[in-house]
Amino acid sequence: MNRRFDNAATDQRGDRAARCVALLTGLLAIPLAWAAEPPAKEKPTIFEVTPFIGAMGGGKFEDPTDGSDRDAQSGTNFGFFLNLNADSPERQYEMFYTQQGTEVEGVEPFDMDVQYLHVGGIVNFTDVQPVVPYFGITVGATRFAPSGPDLDDETKLSFSVGSGAKYQFNRHFGVRLDLRVYATLVDTNGDFFCVSTPTTGGTCRIRAASDTFLQYSGSLGFIAAF
Repeated sequence: MNRRFDNAATDQRGDRAARCVALLTGLLAIPLAWAAEPPAKEKPTIFEVTPFIGAMGGGKFEDPTDGSDRDAQSGTNFGFFLNLNADSPERQYEMFYTQQGTEVEGVEPFDMDVQYLHVGGIVNFTDVQPVVPYFGITVGATRFAPSGPDLDDETKLSFSVGSGAKYQFNRHFGVRLDLRVYATLVDTNGDFFCVSTPTTGGTCRIRAASDTFLQYSGSLGFIAAF
């Protein structure tokens, strides 16, 4: 009788030991399984906001009275880029706005804001790392806004070609260097900012110097990606 009880107790202890071993084996298998799985790949960001500041130059008019050149002075420009992935991070839709405050030189100089609002796209060459070059083309409008009484704004069709590079500190933040040429279509015989007064009659401040009003800029921006 005692031998049977001893055998039963031994069997119960063996079963408990087997269950403990199975439980420990299962617990050890969990971290091993996690370690065996490859780390999850982060999803690419799909939207970028890039405020920027830079320098803009170029832009030539002529005086309607004597045909002399009246250049727009170089100065600071600022604005922002908005980029949205198309079918991949390599191709992005782009919209940007930029503004430059300048002075038009001449016998009677005057201040003027030049503003651009464009849409288009860029191609990012993401196979080059860690600095990613890009190229893009946009189309939109140029607004000439002179300061002075009775001077109306002028809005013209324009295009831009841009190139530069992006550098990401991490997935969400980076910097962008942009170099860009702007071409605004104007009428060679067109006068700008014309006013009419009872004493002087109709007068115009400047005239287009060619078919295109050309400017160029270089800017540095801070990328926030989402």
